[in-house]
Amino acid sequence: MEAKKWSKLLQLCVSAIVIICIGAVSAAWAQPNNVQGRQMVEQLYTPNGVMPIRDLVVELECYNFSSETNSFALGSKDKIYYKYPNKLRIDSVINDPGGPMDQKEAIIIRDGVNAWHYISMGQYPVKKALDLPSGTLNLPFNIQKYPIDANKNYTIKGKKTIAGVETVEIFIENPQDETDNKTVYIDTKRQVPLRLDALRISDKEKILVRVDYSDIEKLQDGRYFPKKIDIFENDVHKKMRVYKGIQANCGLDDSMFDQMKGFVNQ
Repeated sequence: MEAKKWSKLLQLCVSAIVIICIGAVSAAWAQPNNVQGRQMVEQLYTPNGVMPIRDLVVELECYNFSSETNSFALGSKDKIYYKYPNKLRIDSVINDPGGPMDQKEAIIIRDGVNAWHYISMGQYPVKKALDLPSGTLNLPFNIQKYPIDANKNYTIKGKKTIAGVETVEIFIENPQDETDNKTVYIDTKRQVPLRLDALRISDKEKILVRVDYSDIEKLQDGRYFPKKIDIFENDVHKKMRVYKGIQANCGLDDSMFDQMKGFVNQ
């Protein structure tokens, strides 16, 4: 009886060791995938040893789809200022022919904690809110960095051809928020994203967002960068952003992102 007891105990120990080893092997396989996927995302826009983006100035035209005319119309001409890791300023000149806001200026300043909204008429700021840890879709994916990104899981799913280019598909999961999951498709040769799939919740309705990046151009400093951004919602083409000017690492001063105190009414 005693021998049988020890034999059974030995079998249980061996089984436990096997389970632990299998778990360790699985974790070992999962970790390189997660690490490699994260590295691919973090190395975007930095081919051949090009310095990471520490600040950025982009001039663009923002077009929105009009169901009335069944075509795209210019909504604003914007200038975006970004400074690492997540400071952002958007200066917009609104295009609204015949409307009260035509050629008025709207400014949004985000500092990673708060977001201020200004308009060149009325009292300023017109709105103040928390700066959510989410990048604007008017900039390419993963330009803005947030602390929450360090807790996300990056899984390489495989390869997919987009616009004739082979990309690596990476699923990005936020363990703390099941609605904050994204899939990015990266052109690893030029180290740029060609597509982003995400989910947005609006009035409890789930909206599938797809962002296509195209017109990839090589900048003077050697990095590649998209000049056109197309935004789809539930497969409907809603927005189009066309870049007219791009400058990276031009030495932006922090004062660009200070709260505006002397904004004059117009």
